[in-house]
Amino acid sequence: MDLRTLVASILASVTSADASTVYALAVIARDELREKMEITQLTVEEVLRQLADEGYVAEYEELSLDFRKRIKKYVATDKIKSLAQPLPPKAQQVAKLRYVTPAFYHLLNQQK
Repeated sequence: MDLRTLVASILASVTSADASTVYALAVIARDELREKMEITQLTVEEVLRQLADEGYVAEYEELSLDFRKRIKKYVATDKIKSLAQPLPPKAQQVAKLRYVTPAFYHLLNQQK
């Protein structure tokens, strides 16, 4: 699975996400699939911009709780289903967690 398909699959499985959430889920899915691809925060943001330009995702800005900064969020459109594939089971479970963010889960379970 290439990075573009992986990011599309992640966005298809969550209602909305920011770049750090997509990055954390991509790393979790990559490790579970035992892929050798290099994933960085910048490459994930670039793929998200490409998907937004092509109409696969909608991009919007959300204020943080303290109103100090704006966070870009992404929502999948119906068009994303043509690009997405099912995520591995562990990545699906992490995406569905309610009180633990994928980024926090990734930090807790990171191998040293």
